[in-house]
Amino acid sequence: MGNANFELKYIETRWHDKSTLLEVNESLYSISIDEISNEIFEVQTTIYPKVVELNRSQFAISYTSQNVNIPPVIVLADGNTIPLKRIVNPESKKVWWIEHGAWDKKNKSWSTSTHKTAGKIIFKIGKQTLYLNINLVDASKEDLDKYLVDFKSGMWELILDENSYILGEAKQEEVGVVDESVLKIVDTALTHAKNILKKPKSELREVQIQKPYKEVKPVPRTFMELVTKGNARSLTSRGSEPNYNVPENGYVLYSLISMQRIVSQLCRVSRSKIERLKNNLQSLEERLFDLKDFKTINRDLVVKDYKKAVAEQDINAINAKIRRDLISVNGCELSQGYEWYIRITKKNKYGAYFCLFLLNNEWVPYGGCDFSSINLSEKYENLFLEYTDYRIFADISYQIVGNGNIAILSLNSLSVIEIIGNPGWLVRKQEKLEKMKQEAILLSKNGWKKYLTKQELDEQAKERSSIINRKEYFNKQHKNISYVATFLTPKEKQLRDIIKHLFSLGVKPLATFPNSMTFVQNPSYQAIHASYNKLKNQVGLTDEDVLMSLERIDNIGLVDITVLYERWCLLQLIKSFRQNFRFEPEISWKRKLLKILENKLFNEPIKFINQNSRRNILLSYEPRLENGKTPDFVLDLISENKAGGFTKKRVVFDAKFYSQAFMVKRGGISGVVKELALDKNYSEDERNAVFIFHPVTEALKDAGGPVSPQGWGNVSYLGELKLFDWDNC
Repeated sequence: MGNANFELKYIETRWHDKSTLLEVNESLYSISIDEISNEIFEVQTTIYPKVVELNRSQFAISYTSQNVNIPPVIVLADGNTIPLKRIVNPESKKVWWIEHGAWDKKNKSWSTSTHKTAGKIIFKIGKQTLYLNINLVDASKEDLDKYLVDFKSGMWELILDENSYILGEAKQEEVGVVDESVLKIVDTALTHAKNILKKPKSELREVQIQKPYKEVKPVPRTFMELVTKGNARSLTSRGSEPNYNVPENGYVLYSLISMQRIVSQLCRVSRSKIERLKNNLQSLEERLFDLKDFKTINRDLVVKDYKKAVAEQDINAINAKIRRDLISVNGCELSQGYEWYIRITKKNKYGAYFCLFLLNNEWVPYGGCDFSSINLSEKYENLFLEYTDYRIFADISYQIVGNGNIAILSLNSLSVIEIIGNPGWLVRKQEKLEKMKQEAILLSKNGWKKYLTKQELDEQAKERSSIINRKEYFNKQHKNISYVATFLTPKEKQLRDIIKHLFSLGVKPLATFPNSMTFVQNPSYQAIHASYNKLKNQVGLTDEDVLMSLERIDNIGLVDITVLYERWCLLQLIKSFRQNFRFEPEISWKRKLLKILENKLFNEPIKFINQNSRRNILLSYEPRLENGKTPDFVLDLISENKAGGFTKKRVVFDAKFYSQAFMVKRGGISGVVKELALDKNYSEDERNAVFIFHPVTEALKDAGGPVSPQGWGNVSYLGELKLFDWDNC
């Protein structure tokens, strides 16, 4: 346990009511504590929320000295605190501190989030700090780390991106570059920090110490000792000792801590970029390998498309679906009206359809008129197709206008409908099906290889040249970033060692720059101040609030995996806009992003612009729709057409992180999408497209396997098939 003034255990409590504790069962072993420093400790633990027998267990803290009654607190991400509840074991009288939670009257227990939440919780226990890292068996440490590490790396990479701009509203844009100059800055700071440690600035502080009586410089206590002790060998005397906790050293320590944090994140970002560049290079190699004079066709997808085309031209299946739709429209199966044979042609400008009726094996206008049209009504219009012949049982009324030349009919009710004959659109489907069949036969004979045309070969040559150029670019980037990572990693450890040494001298960090001649007269103190400012300028962290925001987010506590996943998705959207679709963010995007990550109530949109495509994107996090609903993300897509006008489309996304069992209870992927789009009305009366982000392979399986020959088709489902048709959850 070392210097920790507390011990940790899981305990089970039994209550008579919320004020009367009956029993405390303590675990046999205390939780192992890792000591980071004298005041900072870390714990790794695992919770099992699905194990019913452990539902009453909870994380508990006990001071090693039972006389201490300062409540430990949970430190939230925004700096607020939640005090723990004091309980006393009725049998041993030992005092424990637990999360207060909410009282569960039915089960007579206190329900707590620490039993259900994976991630990190920060406790302040007296003057000491405890970081509790909780692993959830339902979402393993590896699963959580995948998002947690990628989220933090992605956040720092976006902010420290050397190709982006630091955004100060009233400042000139400065490009932050991680290059040789950054390495020199860090090296210079380390050299001068070591010089400072050799002879740090100090002040002599008067203290009282025991000295031989001949060397004593008396204080009032000295005379008291002479009266009470007589001729003692040593007496209390004035003395002095160096005090290193001076403003100059405090500022140096603060600067070195900030530099160490920046360097640490640069190392993290470098490692992340190295991994991404390796993946990019591997992908380019695979693309080069695939560039041949033929394309390999996925037989399974061809078969799937063929079966789908067969179903689409099956008149019996089509009529069966129309009958089901009719019953759904009517609400029941009707048997009324007269039998009609009607041919629907094109729609006129009044919203009705020109039509003909079968009379003596000939299609003619109704009632001997020159023209006839029928109003199908909104209720039945979707059941009919243009240029199609039908047999129906219906109640139809009519009127003759235009001096008896025009018959206008109205469909009042419909009880039976079926397509007859062979309409033109069906003939085209049959021709397409036959063409698909012949192409499939030819592909089968060629081993499912489709040889390229001359034009395709020319385009492929251009693509090969482009890939080679991109490989050279990525290889150069990979070499440079690897050099940065190799150089900075050991420097970061040296900075930590120097910081630890300054702490051991009793120095406390001071953020305010002291107005002292030391920074004029002493070149090492001056160099630390200059190096810190140069490093901030070089990486684009010229404003302290940006760095502080990054650090607060990086140490986010009480992480609920759904919130973490939401914010991870937000970063993926931004990275996709910038890296894949070449959208440039607005000037203040970084500050907006940090405010979003710090405070979910901030919902001012971030604007992205692509001048080449003349498209803009407004990305909002948890905005309030007109109907009062608040989805996770809203994308307002604004595009300019050739005439100079603008078209606006809205896409709504919601991030979900359900277990498979919970997803099934919600009706599967389709049930969740339907709930969001229709029940919660994220579609705003079907005006918006609604999607969800969800890391589950079942959607792909239920979709019938890959639905695209593209590489992402093996791991992603983007709704290529009609919604809800595939999902049988």
